[in-house]
Amino acid sequence: MASESKPIDCYIAAFHNSHMDPYFEKRGFSRGLILFAIPSYGILFRCRAEGDTVDLEFGAFFALLRFVKTRLEKQKISKLVVYSSNPEFVFSFAGYGRHIARGSARDKLIREYGQTFNVAVSYVEPRKNQSLVASADFPSMPAGRELPFKPASDDSARGEFKPILKGLKI
Repeated sequence: MASESKPIDCYIAAFHNSHMDPYFEKRGFSRGLILFAIPSYGILFRCRAEGDTVDLEFGAFFALLRFVKTRLEKQKISKLVVYSSNPEFVFSFAGYGRHIARGSARDKLIREYGQTFNVAVSYVEPRKNQSLVASADFPSMPAGRELPFKPASDDSARGEFKPILKGLKI
């Protein structure tokens, strides 16, 4: 269980590939990727998405907050430190960027999540950004921890083949 006084370290990243495998490109897959990691819970998330790098970074940020709010709600997490390697994203929270205009959808989401979480955004060097770690190098679960959530048990989670999603529009 998360401590009330100690924040949970989270990492986000996003990038847009300039080159893509022709097989995927021909089938309409998105060039962008959003990522987040919560190392203390052994969570590493990656999803294809479309948008410019800063938009994708905000997509990763909001995906992280939604995941913590909905899937880790029993952990009573109230403080997060979100590390990003994108200076433009980080400086947006210091009032120096154009990306969080007052009254915008991003501003509203930040205020909404601010009612649930105390979030600090900080810069981290890319080589220390845990969301950029290769999946094979990321521990699936830290020693001594139990999985804090269970897979969804509704009908949509039953075994069936689903089409591959080509990416989200952010």
